[in-house]
Amino acid sequence: MSKSVKDTLEEMLGILKEGQMTDGQKRYFADDVVTQEGNQAPVVGKQAAIERLDKFRETIGVAAFVSYTIGTVAVSGNTSFYDSVLTVKLKNGQTISLEQVVKTDWLDGLIIKERYYHS
Repeated sequence: MSKSVKDTLEEMLGILKEGQMTDGQKRYFADDVVTQEGNQAPVVGKQAAIERLDKFRETIGVAAFVSYTIGTVAVSGNTSFYDSVLTVKLKNGQTISLEQVVKTDWLDGLIIKERYYHS
């Protein structure tokens, strides 16, 4: 019997809480996943999503992961939602926190579409 969306989501969030964002993408993104940051154009493909995350880290100058805090989690059918706060230390010594809400569509235990809403 396959895991429920809720169980798979909780497993994935555990990995993210450890700061293993790229590992989470590699494990849970479908090869043809569609990801989208706010109103930016969607990105298609697992590798493209991983590269976008790497570029983001490089652009803001992430030196170290501090924490990934999960707030409210909701699941409806094959769609999940959660809010989170990512805190990182930058190369310049500053620590910043980034808040977002994530909407995820699942199919057979993999993410097929994910959109990030943040300010």
